Formats: sequence, structure tokens, C-alpha cells
Amino acid sequence: MAISRTHHAFLLPSPGMGHLIPVLELAKRLVTHKIIPKLTLFYTTLQNSSSSKPETLVLQSAIKENLFDLIQLPPLDLTTKVAPHASSEDKIAVLMHELPLLFVSTISTMNLNPTIIITDFFLCQLLPRLQNLNLPMFAFVPTNAWLLALGLHTPTLDKQIQGEYVNEIEPISIPGCKPIHPHDMFEMLKDRTHRLYHEFIGACEGVALANGIFVNTFHELEPKTLEALGSGGISKVPVYPVGPIVREPSPSPSPSSDEGKRREIVEWLNKQEEESVVYISFGSGYTMSCEEIKEMSLGLELSGNKFVWFVRPPVTKASHDHYLTAGERSGTGSGVVSNVEKSNLFPDEFHRIQSNGIVITDWAPQLDILKHPSIGGFVSHCGWNSVMESVACGVPIIGLPIFADQMMNATMLAEEVGNAIRVEVSPSTNMVQREKLAKAIRKIMDKDDKQGCVMRERAKELKLSAERAWSHHGSSYFALSKILL
Repeated sequence: MAISRTHHAFLLPSPGMGHLIPVLELAKRLVTHKIIPKLTLFYTTLQNSSSSKPETLVLQSAIKENLFDLIQLPPLDLTTKVAPHASSEDKIAVLMHELPLLFVSTISTMNLNPTIIITDFFLCQLLPRLQNLNLPMFAFVPTNAWLLALGLHTPTLDKQIQGEYVNEIEPISIPGCKPIHPHDMFEMLKDRTHRLYHEFIGACEGVALANGIFVNTFHELEPKTLEALGSGGISKVPVYPVGPIVREPSPSPSPSSDEGKRREIVEWLNKQEEESVVYISFGSGYTMSCEEIKEMSLGLELSGNKFVWFVRPPVTKASHDHYLTAGERSGTGSGVVSNVEKSNLFPDEFHRIQSNGIVITDWAPQLDILKHPSIGGFVSHCGWNSVMESVACGVPIIGLPIFADQMMNATMLAEEVGNAIRVEVSPSTNMVQREKLAKAIRKIMDKDDKQGCVMRERAKELKLSAERAWSHHGSSYFALSKILL
């Protein structure tokens, strides 16, 4: 379906940095590549919750570039919908239900006339509510094609399989795709009695009304899965790979405390040997326990590698409950920790390794770090934004997945793509063991390790493929242009 260049797109992301960042970057590309002439992006925050620092930074960056309009929807008040100490899963379920209603009620009072609707895949319950507008509607999947295939196939699985998917003995089949190990199952599908499961089913059913689905991947990364999605055996909705969509570093950052931190990190990296430093980050929504930090510290010590580690002060119990607020927490961060030995929050083992690396506790310029030639490996939770940034920078991954789609991502990268090694956690402690972490880091970083060499070469190949995908005649550029031009 060809869409006129005179049209105006409305774009609605799900809350959370994992969704906001790729949606903002998609919006930038639609405008700067002259695919969409006018675009309005809507976003929301939670009632009584200030925007987290990472979220504020990316929104401020988008405002400065002035490429499209940003409209903040009324804040969502979850206090009347969920218990005071509700889990992230409870909150996400409510958001998936309430945000489409809020969006419809808001745009009905506006004088703007959209001619295209693009919504996050996880909010596709919205599409049936917009059918009366008779507009082209698209879904954007900020994760990979394998998860999209699972989502599109979930309404069928819901009818075929009795009981919980995680209790299945055999891997769960998706037509034409890699089967999914039950223990890797996507978080929203782990409990079929939870409201979140039913909201996800609603989104998967709603996407059948879309004119097309954009997914943040590219042909060279997931050829088999994209072929299966294109065959019509899973869904009749056309799928367009438009990745890798990653943040572009600002060419000339304005002077600020964050720029000072970035400069300090880069100057330290400049003094290190090529591909000798490992970068560690578990994303903006996860906070480690003291025991996890202790075991991680001992693993880094055993590996013998220098490191850059983005980590927040520990909590009593590790948690991903800050997912929706990108790690928002009480108190203030201290930026690059140069006097961390004075802190009594971290374990002794953490203090002991400080001379071999640099620690960041507040804000990490991840792309600047990953693209630096001294970085040789990335210990990651395998969130898809981080995976895409690692792929774009040609850095192999040591995967320690935590929740959501991260187990699927880590498995796919290790078993199918070939640019990563996955480290399993101990069943008894649910933590990575120091010896296993050290062994995995050495395998990636040791230039004499044959398996590591293969993964490093694969990472470099993917970097070139990613660059080609978004070149003027590349597969992702063409996929997005042919549907909207």
C-alpha cells in the first residue's frame, strides 16, 4: 500500500526505556529519510512518578532535534488499579489495557487529523478501537522477529496446549522457526492465569487488523525466521524488518555533568589496549543484590580482564521492578565512582577490584563505550536495545538474561546467530557462578581461544551487515521505504 507524502503519522510507544528508545529512533528515521513528512509521537508517564533520568535524557534529545512533535498524554494513575506494592507484571498488564483507552480519548478531542497510525506491538488492543477511522495502521515490534513469530502464533498455542507452557517437556514449535525451550519462554506467557497473559493475547489478536508490522531486526540477523514470517504460515499480516534501530550518539554534546562523565570514561578507555576491556551492564531497569555484585566481582577478578561496569548501589533483593521507570530510585547517583571505597553499600569484593576498571553508578554512555576500540566483549542482560547496539558496534556478547524476552534473545544469539555465549545461572542461587562467568569472559576475550575467535569474527560480520541494512539501497531502508513511500 503506497502512502502519500502529504500524510501525518501518529506514533504511540509502550512505556519503558526498552520501548521508548527504539520508537524515538524509528520516528527520527521516518522523518530524516523523508518517508513521513509530519509525525506526532505520544508518550505517557505514571501518576506521582517523576520521569527517570535516562528517560528524561532521551526525550530532551528528541525535543532538541525538533524533527517531530511530542505530546504527553495525561499521566496514568495506577494506584486505583493495582496494589501499592504490585509487581512490574501487574503494572504492565494494567498499562496494556489503559493506555490504548487513554490514547483514543485524547486524540478524539484534538484538532489534528492523522492519516497513519503506528503503535507499539504490545498496545495493539488499540487497533480495533481505531477501525472506524479507516486509516492505514501499523505495528512496531521493538524486539526481534523470533519473539514476533511467537506472539503471532500465541493465539494458536492458546488453543493447542493445555496447562502452562513452561511445564511442557518438549520445545514449543512455531511454524518455520526455531522452537522455544519452555524455560526460555517470554515473560508474558509464563503464567496463563495472570492478567498480563490475557492482555498479551489481546494485543496478538489485535495486530491481525494491521496493514503491516515493522520489526527491529534485519535479514542477515534472522533470515530463517523472517522467511517463515513472510510465507504467511504464521500470519497474513506483512512483516517488514527495519533494524537495526539504535540511538545515534550526539555529534557535539552540550557541556554538562554527563558530558564530563562521558569524557572521563572515554579518556580511560583510550589508555587501554585494543579489545582488552569488557563492558558490563544489565540495563536501566534492573538492580542487583549485594550477593550478585559480590559474585560478579569475583568473576571479573578471576577473568583477569579490565572492565567498565555500569551498576547501581545494591538492594536487599535483586529486582526488575524499576523496568517502567528505568531504574528510578530514591537518592541520587554519584556518576563515575572514583571514591567508591568510601561506600558501605557495596561488598568488599567489589572494592577490591576497583583498580582494574572503572565503575559507573548513574548514567552510562553505552554507545560511546561499545564503539570504542578497546572494548572486546559485553556482559549483557540481552535486552534487545543492548543487543542491537552491540551488533551495530561489532562487539560479541556474554549473555546473562534476567526476564522478559531476554532468555529468548540470549538463546537465539548463542545458538543461531553465533555472536554470543550464554552463561547459565545456578539453579540453587539463581545467580551466575564466578567460575562460569570468568570462563565465558575469557573465551570471548582470549585471542587464542578458537571458539571465541569465531564469535568475534561473527560480531564483526554482523556490524558490516547492519551498516549495509540501513544504507540507501539496504534491506531495512528499502523495507520501510517501499511500504510508506
